[in-house]
Amino acid sequence: MRPNANITLIIAPLVAVVMYLYFRKRASAGFSRLLLLSYLAGGAGILIFLAAEAISSRLGLNDLGNLKRTLFYSFITIGGSAELGKFIVLRYFFVNKEEIRKPMDVITFSIMIALGFSTMALFLFAFNVFGIRLQLPPILYAYIFVPANILFSVIMGFFVGMAKFLKARIVYSLTGLMGAVFFHGIFNFCLLTSDFKLLSVFSFGSTIIVFVLGIKAAMSVAEQSD
Repeated sequence: MRPNANITLIIAPLVAVVMYLYFRKRASAGFSRLLLLSYLAGGAGILIFLAAEAISSRLGLNDLGNLKRTLFYSFITIGGSAELGKFIVLRYFFVNKEEIRKPMDVITFSIMIALGFSTMALFLFAFNVFGIRLQLPPILYAYIFVPANILFSVIMGFFVGMAKFLKARIVYSLTGLMGAVFFHGIFNFCLLTSDFKLLSVFSFGSTIIVFVLGIKAAMSVAEQSD
């Protein structure tokens, strides 16, 4: 196990527990139960990530000797497979549940799925399962991994939520998936290339975007209730 990895392993589960307890007091029993299930399902969603990593390694695509390989590994092997796993869980197992009644609910479930995914990913990362090549300390990567995945999940959750409530399933769903993959890919690329200046700009910009999307989702609820 990587040094101090046990500290980072509690971050995602701790956030998930806080979210669960919050909604347990403010939502229905069915909503809380589904929220717990979404966390567990998010952990299972890492299977697609593991398969992509194994295939990429077998084909030699994890040898990041040039820019093309680095881009492929960042956006397809890691970003694409990780977000696809979370998307499948959100879109096909939870979005259509009757307990989800507004766009913010979809974002909430998307975040919980991402927390389940992050829990499993960091556990495997702690035991060196992935061949991720980083210039920054692994402990630092582990700390920023959970907030980053929460940001990606808000982007996905917003558009998948719009897909349900605006009855434009294909366009909005694909936008949510591609948006999350794009941001996840940039995040990985910054880390793999040690471009921390770009990472800082990306983090600031993506935080603003997520904030705007959250406001938009809340406004959509207000519009529906008028």
